Amino acid sequence: MFARKLNKPLLILPILLFSIGYITLKSTHKELAVHQLFYFILGYIFYILISAIPSEFFSKYWKAFYIPTIVILLITVLLGIEKYGSSSWIKIGIFVVQPSEFAKISLIITLAALISTNTESINSARKMLNISFSSLIVIIMVLVQPDLGSTLVLFIVVIGMLFYSGLSKYFFIGVFIVLGLLSSPFWHLLQDYQKKRVLVFLNPSLDILGAGYNVTQSVIAIGSGGLMGKGFEMGSQSHLGYLPVFWTDFIFASFAEEWGFVGILIFNLIYVFFLIYLLYLSNHANSTFKSVVIIGVFFVFLFQYLVNVGMNMGMLPVTGITLPFISYGGSSLLSSLILLGLVQSMNKK
Repeated sequence: MFARKLNKPLLILPILLFSIGYITLKSTHKELAVHQLFYFILGYIFYILISAIPSEFFSKYWKAFYIPTIVILLITVLLGIEKYGSSSWIKIGIFVVQPSEFAKISLIITLAALISTNTESINSARKMLNISFSSLIVIIMVLVQPDLGSTLVLFIVVIGMLFYSGLSKYFFIGVFIVLGLLSSPFWHLLQDYQKKRVLVFLNPSLDILGAGYNVTQSVIAIGSGGLMGKGFEMGSQSHLGYLPVFWTDFIFASFAEEWGFVGILIFNLIYVFFLIYLLYLSNHANSTFKSVVIIGVFFVFLFQYLVNVGMNMGMLPVTGITLPFISYGGSSLLSSLILLGLVQSMNKK
């Protein structure tokens, strides 16, 4: 039976995490909560369907995922709908979709397929050139939208997958040297609002009522939650409109205000267990391709979790990176569930 082959913790964990986000949305924005529930049901159907696909299909037909992704990203660059300062969305029927969210999926499959080919070592020049070229096309097309948050996620996923696969340390030293040399021109490529976010992160008092307002209100919301929180529908920062975008970027602060330190502790325990479990599955996979796919998914969730929570607590700059399964957004939720469907597919013996 197919159902018996599915990993039971991986069936339950996304429901638990989604429930945290859903309860928070139900408290602060009931209409969005209804939309998010629809996206979750749709995403969970995709999750189960993808779980049924043999892992060999993904390793053999990786180009069927990679090439359409490049085409869609190109369309987004040329004809994208502008929201929140970047043209990262396209309209498909009645839905507005963010292709960069789904680019994570195809990039993970592509890199895992290229890494796991037995013809050459991971450290061979030809293989590294192939991997680098395939990665950079996707990353650059997302960067020029401009979508800095998704660009960072994709970059970390590539670095994480290569590191896990045993790439020479000299490659990483070279990467960081190049990044250091490019830091000045990269700074000038940033949009004004992105530069301001970095400067305000370094010194929040520079613009408390402007660029620093979001983080200031987020920290206030988290701190005001105390030990047990203010309770369901009692979060003043979000309900009175002080906390901006409390349904996406700052949903963690909204949750923390209503459920306090105890709620934060429970949330973090569930999320950390989820991440450790993905790491465990990667280490126990029975092929290189499966292992590398799962580790790619692990790095997506790890990086977004750390950055979003750190951003909410004022420890990292605001980047627009969502909290998987928790933040509102159809593209984010669907891509997260599809990624877990990949893990289920890789986990089947």
